[in-house]
Amino acid sequence: MKNTVEMYCYFLFMFLISKCNGNPILPMNTIQIPSNRVYNNFIRSEKYYIKQQLPEIFTIQGPSETFVKVPGLTMPFYHTEPLLYKIKFEGRCHSPHSKATWLHLRFMINENLLYVNKFLPNTANRYQYNTGYSSNDHIDYFGGFYWYTSSPTKIDCSFSDIIYLNPGLHIIDVAVRGGLGKNGAFPTYAQYGALTIELVEYDLHADIGIKPINSNLT
Repeated sequence: MKNTVEMYCYFLFMFLISKCNGNPILPMNTIQIPSNRVYNNFIRSEKYYIKQQLPEIFTIQGPSETFVKVPGLTMPFYHTEPLLYKIKFEGRCHSPHSKATWLHLRFMINENLLYVNKFLPNTANRYQYNTGYSSNDHIDYFGGFYWYTSSPTKIDCSFSDIIYLNPGLHIIDVAVRGGLGKNGAFPTYAQYGALTIELVEYDLHADIGIKPINSNLT
């Protein structure tokens, strides 16, 4: 009985010490997760915007080195604080042909093409901005959406990106181009698309792992 009381007193004493110190002794290599309460309004606001493709069917007439905008999906935003953009496109891609065809989809912001965390111009020589690429077909595998088929097919063509943008005017578009296969079959179609954008504003002291950037060429 005496040993039981002594053990109880010992653990009570250690508990009171940890409470008084405020910082408990932790094992080595402990991953500490800070409470969001250390920031005032860690997430200040979240807003959602959705726009449907109109007209519902867009025809890609042939191969091209550059992208064209899918009509009806343009969304402009202006803000005076950095915002995290969570951008998602959901639609259908259709080829009625029994021959090979290639199709690329990508987000465009302020007329520049988004490649995950950087921007490139919508030009025929944009691959030259990145060392190690010899053509646009090669660089366009990086991010965005790529589709190849050699039979009549209709598929879901969905993709998303996250980008943290500095204050300013940002015009968001979905852009498409036909790939440059020598015997590619056209026309093909991007249809019934919807563009969803979530805008998140964080507290100025929040660390979310990425820094805001400008939407110009980098």
